[in-house]
Amino acid sequence: MDIRSMACFVAVAEELHFRRAAERLHLTQPSLSQRIRALEFEIGTDLFVRDRRSVALTPAGKAFLEPARRAIENADAAKEQALRAMRGEAGRLRLGFTAIAFYGVLPEAVQAYRRRYPGVDVELSEMNSPSLETALTMGAIDLAILHPPLANPHLAVRELPDEPFVLALPSSHPLASRAEIRIADLAGEPLLIAPRSVGPSIHDRFIALFQEEGISPRIVQEMTPMTTLVGLVAAGVGMGFVTAGLSHHPRPGVSYRSVTPTPPSLPMAASWLKPELPASGQRFLETVAALIP
Repeated sequence: MDIRSMACFVAVAEELHFRRAAERLHLTQPSLSQRIRALEFEIGTDLFVRDRRSVALTPAGKAFLEPARRAIENADAAKEQALRAMRGEAGRLRLGFTAIAFYGVLPEAVQAYRRRYPGVDVELSEMNSPSLETALTMGAIDLAILHPPLANPHLAVRELPDEPFVLALPSSHPLASRAEIRIADLAGEPLLIAPRSVGPSIHDRFIALFQEEGISPRIVQEMTPMTTLVGLVAAGVGMGFVTAGLSHHPRPGVSYRSVTPTPPSLPMAASWLKPELPASGQRFLETVAALIP
């Protein structure tokens, strides 16, 4: 029993006239009559009483009319929902991100996306970059905001603006009174840094930054995430580099300063499993792009 046949039945039931119903449906009258006979055969009973002058619903036809209308409405709603999902306006978006990414444009992007596409259920998952790569490969998430380079060639990558680093240090430290700090000023200072296993490339670039100034960094503790690093800075354990986005969330006892030479920035990217990003993910990246200066 197809929806088109139900639509034919409803048209005849509402018009009580085969010619007018056929014109309404843009069908020939013989074609409409054939569809109605086929529907009656499928149901097993007459739906109309016909004579040369009039058409009327049988008791079975009257009982069938409202369920047929609901079926058509449900089919139309299902079609519209499918089209909205195709356009990225409905359905689900499973978004993964690193902790660092959520201190940048991501919170504002998620908020704007939810306002614009309320029909999309956004599922958020925080992981480190290697775990996000695995989740994308396994199909556990649709889109990730992470830090390249990536190891998996089956993942597509779209570069996003890098996150610059600033120095977080105790507000009571003498260097906190300076507008600008040089790497050479950090000689002998206790440094907090993320383990190399978390981000080998960025870790090595920071070490090289000190070595190029002829300094061997005095690393007193390795830890992750950066929010923990800021907590240890507040406790006076040492100082360390954090992304500039984190500095927009003030913490008592912690100051943020730029450093010369400029530290390496943290690369950011959006990634998804090839060959194609779901439409909901495409709409999200459009939202992110609109918020980037």
